[in-house]
Amino acid sequence: MNAYESDTNESIELDGRTERALTEKMTVFQLDGGVYSVTSESGTEYRVDGRADRCTCPDYRYRGVRCKHLRRVAFATGEEPVPADLDGHPVDPLLGKHTDGQPYSTDEEPVVATGGGEIIDKDDSGRPDECQCWDAELGLPCWPCYREGFEEPNPDEPESSLQANESHRDRARQMTET
Repeated sequence: MNAYESDTNESIELDGRTERALTEKMTVFQLDGGVYSVTSESGTEYRVDGRADRCTCPDYRYRGVRCKHLRRVAFATGEEPVPADLDGHPVDPLLGKHTDGQPYSTDEEPVVATGGGEIIDKDDSGRPDECQCWDAELGLPCWPCYREGFEEPNPDEPESSLQANESHRDRARQMTET
């Protein structure tokens, strides 16, 4: 092969497949013996053999490349780390939902995607920035947390914030009593 010829598989960008494996809506269900059922955005179902690195999709069958379905299974099961730089593309929130493994990023931390597919920091509880949970005794979250789907108050709320909210509540009680 000279400088102007290329292998037919070279024309396909591997990074594009990786990006699609992470951002497209796909459902991965574990079957038996390392075999997975992967349903793509189009609704087409493919069988992926995670151990033998094989897929029933046309991309794998005709091009012999590692398709987005194989990559999705590897990411969803934690066999491969999720690349840290996705150029702002949202990760599919279903990544790893129906598998036994735990997706993790290149910094070896578990991947947590919000409902919008945004990867949150490893130290982030997933609570909204406006979280004002303060009374765990009531067992109710603040409105910003409730709006985001949390059904219980934030257990990680710092004590100083709790104390500040309690003093605010005490002042409010004093004002209503007088």
